[in-house]
Amino acid sequence: MHPSYRRLIEHFQDWAIGFPDAPELNPLLETRLTPEEAELLADLPFFPHTLEQLSLLYGLFPEELAGKLDPLAFKGIVFRHESKNTVRYALNDSMFTFYRSPFWAGKDEESARRLAALSNTYFYGPYGPEFGAFPTMGLRAIPIGKTIRDTRQVLPYEDLVQVLDREAVFCTSHCPCRQRKNLDPDSSPCRFETFNCLHFGRLAGYMIKNEMGRAISREETLEILKAAAEAGLVHGISNTREGMDTICNCCSCCCLFLESVHKHHLFGHQPSNYTLEIQAAACKGCGLCVERCPMMALSLQPHPEARNKTGQAPALEADRCLGCGVCAYKCPTNSLGLVRRSEEQDFPLNFRDQVLRMGQERGRDITAPRSK
Repeated sequence: MHPSYRRLIEHFQDWAIGFPDAPELNPLLETRLTPEEAELLADLPFFPHTLEQLSLLYGLFPEELAGKLDPLAFKGIVFRHESKNTVRYALNDSMFTFYRSPFWAGKDEESARRLAALSNTYFYGPYGPEFGAFPTMGLRAIPIGKTIRDTRQVLPYEDLVQVLDREAVFCTSHCPCRQRKNLDPDSSPCRFETFNCLHFGRLAGYMIKNEMGRAISREETLEILKAAAEAGLVHGISNTREGMDTICNCCSCCCLFLESVHKHHLFGHQPSNYTLEIQAAACKGCGLCVERCPMMALSLQPHPEARNKTGQAPALEADRCLGCGVCAYKCPTNSLGLVRRSEEQDFPLNFRDQVLRMGQERGRDITAPRSK
């Protein structure tokens, strides 16, 4: 392995989501980055820094450094944010760099197909447990609104409409998880729509500028969410209470988080503050909810209150329930609905809080400066 790749791996290991070293990793790095790019990135902070601050770090004039970082922002490896007076850059984490940004644009070309196959192999090996085996997840389930029985306790960060009402910039992109599967010849193509990954705020602006997504309206965003609910996809939002920037519409066959349930026997999204309530007397025993549940948390079982011909009603494995509402959304008898959990989920406040928690869970002090 080239020494620059080794330095970059060590740098990623200092962050919330690391990059476990393995034989599958070298070809993945070679496909995504040149050694020169890896050498530059091995010193780039994960938290945003101004171009002037980074110029001092690298010993380069601002214009020269920007000429090196801007192409990497276009590739989705470096995050670039421009405000009225400053430009800030940060290194995107390993999941963003290798599992999200390369596939958002939906390009079907040789490099994308190669990267898809390599990233899938690496995920099924050492990478899956790296981000899925810890309490704090990257996404949390957010309920489909109409499936909540009593909406009086719904908090602003749990209501999709309220979340979107605070935003002004929206974009949609291809689902990177489904795109990875569709491009990999060794994977089964997904039956679901791919162009329904949603982003807003600063991330949406970054994606639109760098041609990873298409600008849409708030109304179009809501239409995509409705179509996803109809299709049986889980709304997975950024796992914070403030500054959320993504809503994934996830299938259990492709989503990195939900697929981990089946491939690595880990939990998927951070559960919402809701869980399923079943009214067995109203159930017709059709089993549609069992088919739609992404977590395989439901099964039809004999029930003394069931009045249908089968004498069965859904039984819930409560510790697997995400509280997403996918099962209840299409229930023909309204016998399913979401109710508030007895204990509140402890969601991180913002992105910084999230990565600090994730770092602590992995035994990493990600606030400590790293010497060059």
